[in-house]
Amino acid sequence: MEKLKFVHKVSKGSRFNQIYVPKEMERHFQSGDLVEVTLLEKSISVHYSKNLVKLSEFKETLIKNIFLELRRFKEIKQIFIVGSFLTQKQDYNDIDIIIISEKNLEKEIYEILIDKFELKFHIINIPEDNFESLQKYCPMTRSMLYYFVSNKKFSLSKGTELNKNHIKFLLMMPEDILTITLKPRVFYDSLRRLLTIERFLENDSLDPLEVNKEIQTLITKNLATDIRNNENISDEIIKKLRNIIKSKLSKINRIIDKSQ
Repeated sequence: MEKLKFVHKVSKGSRFNQIYVPKEMERHFQSGDLVEVTLLEKSISVHYSKNLVKLSEFKETLIKNIFLELRRFKEIKQIFIVGSFLTQKQDYNDIDIIIISEKNLEKEIYEILIDKFELKFHIINIPEDNFESLQKYCPMTRSMLYYFVSNKKFSLSKGTELNKNHIKFLLMMPEDILTITLKPRVFYDSLRRLLTIERFLENDSLDPLEVNKEIQTLITKNLATDIRNNENISDEIIKKLRNIIKSKLSKINRIIDKSQ
């Protein structure tokens, strides 16, 4: 018997999912014919970063449903789920999502996901052209993408570049906290940013879990937990944290000044 085949997407029927025979092939396929269906490509797939272990069934299913919900946005080039949702069993506040799109869709996507899942989301929209550059010179972007789940295959650029202006921009928040009184959580975020930048400049691992451990070593695990959770801290502790931040800022600036 002649081997006949065609490629078609599965459609949602009222009772059963269906595959329609193309009009040009209908003379070869009649009602009652026995056919074999082979899966060629999933419409929704997940791709893990090499550093991330397989997630629980609940988390992976949730991510697939997020990808499915965002499929309506044709402007989206790629989606990344990142952050503590991937690496922590329960110690996460929201689900961080990076959207690669020339059109800024942050607000629209946030509202849709909140309505659909009733969970907290943090959406970051990055234009495609900027994304290519950020991979190379932004320590924070590279750190975020150390662990990810994406709707498409992706490998982080191996080559890096030193962009002094961008590093100076990233240092603005830690510099501000030396003179401005802000919430304790900002001290934690500043330390994490400084350690990530320092590691980037020294060609060290940008694993965010290692950075978190280094913060605990610097200021003790209990204090790290307190400021991460926005617990009240004394003026003496604030002074101690500012001294550590000041020291890290000095080191980073020395490295930048020495580089050509």
